[in-house]
Amino acid sequence: MKKIFLITFLFIIPIVYAIAQTDPNFEFKNKVKNEIGTVKKIIKFDKEDIKKTAFLRFTHQDYKKAYISESKEIYFLRYNMFTDEMEYMNYEKTFNLNKNNNKIIDFFEIKAKYGVFKLKDKLNYFVIKNSGKSSVLVKQYVEFDEGKKAITQFDVKVAPKFFRKKDKNFIAFENTTVKIVPKKKKSFYALFADKGGKIKKYMSLKKLSHKKIDDLVKIVTYYNSLE
Repeated sequence: MKKIFLITFLFIIPIVYAIAQTDPNFEFKNKVKNEIGTVKKIIKFDKEDIKKTAFLRFTHQDYKKAYISESKEIYFLRYNMFTDEMEYMNYEKTFNLNKNNNKIIDFFEIKAKYGVFKLKDKLNYFVIKNSGKSSVLVKQYVEFDEGKKAITQFDVKVAPKFFRKKDKNFIAFENTTVKIVPKKKKSFYALFADKGGKIKKYMSLKKLSHKKIDDLVKIVTYYNSLE
């Protein structure tokens, strides 16, 4: 029995070692599996027309230093607004991080923090503008226009392109329930339920607008201070 176990053990070791040698992501996966999980390769856009605006997909084209959640290990990441994914490079290939609810990506050098929150039963990345029991979030958007081919000599060709859309502001109440910031003041006050009256008075006193992101942070910070 001992001989069989020894032979099996000695047989497994070379296989594991061989996997580590042949899979360029083996070491990376083992190192960060608690923070990242499995890796997913993503598709690149290679057509020349699309390449001209492809850079618009990213908040920054180069990879920035970041912490993932509670880990103090430094990773090089960038946010893709079009796919709503955090990307990293490994052995000249681009991969996405796994999305987990409440995962935090802290780009500490550029002072930008992203969090994963659920919106309409789907996990999304948001920029976190303040910390507290409730948070102000910003959703960044990039969309793709497929363009138009010139069918006849009278048609004008429109090249396919990525384009940036206006950001949308949200509030994560108790950092779980994510609600969009409405345009109308009355609807905005209603977000805060029985605290709506106090929010209204505070905004009037401080001359704040819920449509301005800096003012919105002040409003939610005040809301967090209420009992």
